[in-house]
Amino acid sequence: MRHIILPSCTLLCLCVMSHSAAAQELGWSYTLSVGAESEPTYVGSDSNVTALSYGAVAQYTASAHLQWILAFGGLGVRYRINDGSAITASLEYEPGRDSDDDTILEPFDAIEDTWEIQAMYLHEVGPIGVGVGFQQDLLGKGKGLVGFLGAQYDHDVTDRLSFNTSLALSFADAEHMNTEVGISNAVSLASGLAPYTTDGGYKSTTLSAGIDYLITDNATVYSAMSIEQYGSKIADSPLVSQVGNDTTKSIEVGLRYSF
Repeated sequence: MRHIILPSCTLLCLCVMSHSAAAQELGWSYTLSVGAESEPTYVGSDSNVTALSYGAVAQYTASAHLQWILAFGGLGVRYRINDGSAITASLEYEPGRDSDDDTILEPFDAIEDTWEIQAMYLHEVGPIGVGVGFQQDLLGKGKGLVGFLGAQYDHDVTDRLSFNTSLALSFADAEHMNTEVGISNAVSLASGLAPYTTDGGYKSTTLSAGIDYLITDNATVYSAMSIEQYGSKIADSPLVSQVGNDTTKSIEVGLRYSF
């Protein structure tokens, strides 16, 4: 369930990239990463699964304003409007959810893999980046429409050590909400959980923090943690309120190599 493409996984990924785009040299650059990640087994789960995380990104800087990004699971384009603003668009592969991801999910239908389009507007003021955007399921697999609004702060502690923190709010339509935590009558009979449907609106708030340490000119050790607090439309589902948790945590550590 990991999103590997940059910059399309989240609003926060794009804020990070926006700070460094102007300094990119023309031509190709590459980033490889490997690490371990612990994340919830489903939206609102009270248990995590730990797995290998990896990524590969090829970025082509065509000019001071235009960049193309190719990565595992998708591609993207980024256009810098001026020194403080940029717009992005990307196509991303979105993994689904299997019924065996968690024992409570066994009566639920699997959520199919899909492709999503994402667009964002980013603006910087010094070390602070803010952004707004959306992502839309292109294949009608139930992921629906999700919107994002967020801000990130970056700080260089030393020449090698940097720190970042961010806050993001997400909103979603009814299709997305019910795909993630809806409970049909048939699933209710099989699971013992009460039926549940909801409408669209506020989904969650995510607070994240990360530390990067440059061990060589090309290699960086990174760590990140995020806490996501779900709103009532997710939290009131018995899948969350009875057998899950309205607050989930994710942790990732790894090594990134750029050249």
